[in-house]
Amino acid sequence: MTFQLGFNNNQEEVTWDNLYQEESFTEFTRLIIGCEDKEIPLILEFCKGMNGPFGLLHVLLVSRTGKEPGRYQSAKPLSYDELKLFLYENQEYFEQDGRSHLWVFSISNEGQFIYDNHNYIYAYGDLERLTSILKDKGFDEGEILIPTPHTHNYHVEFDDVEESLFNSIEWLYSPLLDSDDP
Repeated sequence: MTFQLGFNNNQEEVTWDNLYQEESFTEFTRLIIGCEDKEIPLILEFCKGMNGPFGLLHVLLVSRTGKEPGRYQSAKPLSYDELKLFLYENQEYFEQDGRSHLWVFSISNEGQFIYDNHNYIYAYGDLERLTSILKDKGFDEGEILIPTPHTHNYHVEFDDVEESLFNSIEWLYSPLLDSDDP
């Protein structure tokens, strides 16, 4: 998990029940999804039904290896198979370390998935299709709340992964935005 509750130096891992929640705003509606585990396979399941190609945005908030924190966008679109390979090769890093957010989006604007470092997914696109997938996987509608206080963990065992993922595809750098880490 990327974050834990910390009370009296006793840290307890936080996990979500398989829940989703719809949020409506004036400009858009999205889902917030809390998974018990395995967020990367769920994102890939959502992408499987799209035409592609796909883009990635790795929002590095904290680096343990000296990499400049910032927004790293894939320089070239990825096919579904390339996306699948990249995400599975780096699955544990994204699912178990709190140093970044991951955005996966279809270039054709069919959907976007933001895997937040609080281990939930913001999902945009065909919400009816996405909700159907979630229900088929046993997810229930419910409220997703980030516990407070909490801490984020940056694990030394993922330092090599941080280094290697930046060498696996070509990235375009831009500075962090104020909204990247509320």
